[in-house]
Amino acid sequence: MINHIHKPLVLLAALAAVASIPGCNLVAPVAYAIHGPEKINPQYTLEEHATTVVFVDDPSSKIAQRRLRYAMADTATDQLLEKRVLTDMLEPRGIIAAATKDSHSQRMSISELGESVGADFVIYAVVTDFSLSPESGSYIPRASLRVKLIDVSKGRRVWPESEFGHPVEIQIPQLPGQTPQTSADQLGIEQQLAVRAGLGLSQLFYRHEITETVLNRR
Repeated sequence: MINHIHKPLVLLAALAAVASIPGCNLVAPVAYAIHGPEKINPQYTLEEHATTVVFVDDPSSKIAQRRLRYAMADTATDQLLEKRVLTDMLEPRGIIAAATKDSHSQRMSISELGESVGADFVIYAVVTDFSLSPESGSYIPRASLRVKLIDVSKGRRVWPESEFGHPVEIQIPQLPGQTPQTSADQLGIEQQLAVRAGLGLSQLFYRHEITETVLNRR
């Protein structure tokens, strides 16, 4: 009888033997069986106990309704808390409300907005695209963001190196015949896209399996 402790060794030996057969293309399945799905590492490691807020900005009015910005920010916040990436996060509506009160002559910087709500860091995401049909005749709901991490006390960007921010692209895979037929259908798809964009925003900051990612990989 094979002892239970030795079963993994027997399995590895069997898999290795099969993979060595000429013409047998089992390298990827064998690696998957041993190590599990490929992991995607975080783009930046956040300070777990620092008070942090997510601010989704839309200076070019790519999104028709503010509720979709809330959906993005709320989803990212909930996910970062659930994954224990951060333990102290502020409700996103506070910083969005503070930004709304800005006058064009006296606009606050992102660090000043963060300070106004008591944040140590601001995850700042600018919406650069939010559309259901980016090209004529197509139906591919897609969102694009530029993401930065702002250190409030230092008043500067700490990630990424580029002043333009880290580009993020998210889309909802569609099948033929799934074009929304009513305004209610369209509102529902917009909500799904906003939630998916929020999930993609959060996935920048924690390690996750490639099978879980919603981020478009280049």
